[in-house]
Amino acid sequence: MNLSAFFYPCQVPGIVVSGHKKPSQLSASRVLHGFHLENYQHQDATERKNAYVCAALSDKGEYYSQRPPTPLLDTINYPIHMKNLSMKELKQLSDELRSDVIFNVSKTGGHLGSSLGVVELTVALHYVFNAPMDKILWDVGHQSYPHKILTGRRDKMPTLRQTNGLSGFTKRSESEYDCFGTGHSSTSISAALGMAVGRDLMGKKNNVIAVIGDGAMTAGQAYEAMNNAGYLDSDMIVILNDNKQVSLPTANLDGPIPPVGALSSALSKLQSSRPLRELREVAKVIAF
Repeated sequence: MNLSAFFYPCQVPGIVVSGHKKPSQLSASRVLHGFHLENYQHQDATERKNAYVCAALSDKGEYYSQRPPTPLLDTINYPIHMKNLSMKELKQLSDELRSDVIFNVSKTGGHLGSSLGVVELTVALHYVFNAPMDKILWDVGHQSYPHKILTGRRDKMPTLRQTNGLSGFTKRSESEYDCFGTGHSSTSISAALGMAVGRDLMGKKNNVIAVIGDGAMTAGQAYEAMNNAGYLDSDMIVILNDNKQVSLPTANLDGPIPPVGALSSALSKLQSSRPLRELREVAKVIAF
């Protein structure tokens, strides 16, 4: 069986600010990579309840009440428009895509953290593979906001989760790029296996990629699917998006709490192992 597993580690920060009516000078490193502002640790429970979420462009550290400037993203209507971008431009595209997701979700509501955790991964997948011929499945489905923006639905993002608007999950009737309707959860591997088997029976050569979060990996259906995939020996790719959110609840009034359980421990050991760290360094050299 050609079953490949890629571990894509990412930690989505909790971004909470209190006492700032105009948070325009926030540091980008604090906002997107610093987990919490220092003063949040000293707030009592009442102050935290009155706190609100804000966001910023990852490089400029600016908060936008209006749509942020996205000159490169404005030229990308479908994944085919990304194919000639350089590595530097792909990084810029990721930054602009992140800011666009934040802006849209700030207006409509939705699953922000899970989508922010897959921005770079989404850009990489659509750069390397050729959707919709190649099938990309998202599990859980609310990781798909960046995917929706890059696949011809950016102008409809203001209707996200609204009546007659875009779905908060992948939806087959919405776009040919949504090859499977995923919500909650753990169904992507079995669905991808079915698509891979069907592809083989029809003599086609397209790729099938299942993106599954570490939380979704805890359900029995995912393990049943892997067992079946190993037996059927179909060519497919499984990407495990380990965002360290394997357990619920993931936070309380004092902030994020560490994940618990054997799977979380095993993934942490795997990510810190020397072979995987060496592989990452080799991949960085090849990429740049």
